[in-house]
Amino acid sequence: MIDEQARLLSNREVAADFYLARLNTPHIAARIEPGQFVNIQVSAGMTPLLRIPLSVSGVDSEGGIIEVLYEEVGPKTRALSQLGPDVVLPTLGPLGKGFAPPPEGMRVVLVGGGIGMPPLLYWGLELKQRAHQTALLVGARTANKHLPNELLTPAADAVHLATDDGSLGHAGLVIDLLQYELGEKGPCAVYCCGPHGMMQAVAAICLEAQVPCQVSLEEYMACGIGICVGCAVELATAKGDTDYGRYARICVDGPAFDVRQIKWGNAWPT
Repeated sequence: MIDEQARLLSNREVAADFYLARLNTPHIAARIEPGQFVNIQVSAGMTPLLRIPLSVSGVDSEGGIIEVLYEEVGPKTRALSQLGPDVVLPTLGPLGKGFAPPPEGMRVVLVGGGIGMPPLLYWGLELKQRAHQTALLVGARTANKHLPNELLTPAADAVHLATDDGSLGHAGLVIDLLQYELGEKGPCAVYCCGPHGMMQAVAAICLEAQVPCQVSLEEYMACGIGICVGCAVELATAKGDTDYGRYARICVDGPAFDVRQIKWGNAWPT
């Protein structure tokens, strides 16, 4: 873990209220793995006080660059969206535990929704380099919330979109696309990140189908290093490798978990 003075290279809107920031941070870029995240200080003052945890969506390790995708939803993301090139942002990382790889040669299905896309994009790029056949299923409320093809297509052999309002791709939920993939195309491993309800539905489908599935849990991680214990999730069974018995801290024990580890009914309010 390094607290690096990252230089902002670019920061542009890529969909409605969604931004892509590129940061020059050589030490973090050389170490970060798919599914891990960074904690970025967006202001030198007292407001906003805490750093913002963001998953990494892409890495150029040779160039020393990481990319983070985020949605403007509050004071921290609003402050970040207003910053331009050459601003220096103290950035802590790599943080958390990333995805465990699938069995060699197994087909992979990535399921994402909303701002859950970043870790899946980075993971998809890595999986393609490892010669896994990969499908990316993306859900959004409406067409202007979907990321552009230039960000999606490099991460998978096939990309399928769904919108709640039917304005782009499949009219319905992204889990409809997942059920088709599982029913029509045979064995695979599933990786998922997105809204809690969507991840819970994906977990239920994969558990019933006995398909291996990992999720990258989304929760507000105030410190990002396990001190505040503000991002606890209840486990299906108590584990001896966490400090909190039947609970785990998403920021250090995750954010990537096997769906069998999580007690989904009580994992968070619904």
